[in-house]
Amino acid sequence: MLSVIFDLDDTLCDYGAARQRAKRKIDLLLNEHGVQAGPAYWARFDELDPVLFARFTAGELAREEYRRLRFEIPATDAGTDRATASAAAALANSAYVASANTDIELFDDALPALGSLRAAGAELSLFTNGPSDGQRAKIRALGLAPHVDHVFISEELGAAKPSPAAFGAVLSGLGRTARQSVMVGDSPATDIAGAQAAGIRAILLDRTGRHGDSGVETIAGLADLPRLLASAP
Repeated sequence: MLSVIFDLDDTLCDYGAARQRAKRKIDLLLNEHGVQAGPAYWARFDELDPVLFARFTAGELAREEYRRLRFEIPATDAGTDRATASAAAALANSAYVASANTDIELFDDALPALGSLRAAGAELSLFTNGPSDGQRAKIRALGLAPHVDHVFISEELGAAKPSPAAFGAVLSGLGRTARQSVMVGDSPATDIAGAQAAGIRAILLDRTGRHGDSGVETIAGLADLPRLLASAP
C-alpha cells in the first residue's frame, strides 16, 4: 500500500487567503489599541513571521512567545511603547489565530484528489508544521479528519519539517518505509528537501508556476496527482 503524506497549509487549504482575511479583520483592533496598523506594519509582520516560526519549530521559542512577538515587534519598531505594543499584540494574536484557523477553505481539487487516492487503496496522512492547537482547529474547520487516516503535527512530534528526524518520526508512526511513501507539498525547502533527505519520494505542488524548473517532480494541481502516482515512479 502506498502511503501519501500531504502538507496542509497552501497545499490542501488556502492558508494564504485566510491570513489576508485575518489581517484585514484586526487592522481596526490594532489601531483602537494604540498600534498604527497598515502596509508598513504588515510588511514587517510578514518579514518576521517565518523567522520567528522557524525558531518556534526549532524549540527556541515557546508557542505563545512566537505568536506575541510577531505582532509586538512591528509595533515597537514603529515607535509604539513596549507596554502598549505587548497588550495590543495579545489581543491581535487571539483574533488572528481564531480567524486564520477557522475562516479557511480547502482548494477545490483537494477532496476529489483525496477521494481518488483512497479509492485506489492509498493510505493518506497530513504532516504539518505549526502549533498543535491552531492546526487541530484548522483541520476541524476544514472537515478533513474523515478524509485522511493519520495526522502528524510538528509540535506534537517534537520535530519539524525539513528535519529528517521529523520525517523519520512520521514513517515510524505509519509503520512504513521511505520507499513505501511519498510526500506532497508546496514548499521546496520544507516539504521537498526534507522528504528527499529522508529518502522519501517528493512531489512539489506549484499552483502558480512560481518555482519554474525546480528539478523535482512537479504538479500544477492536485487533480494531476492520482494519475502521476498510478504510474511508475
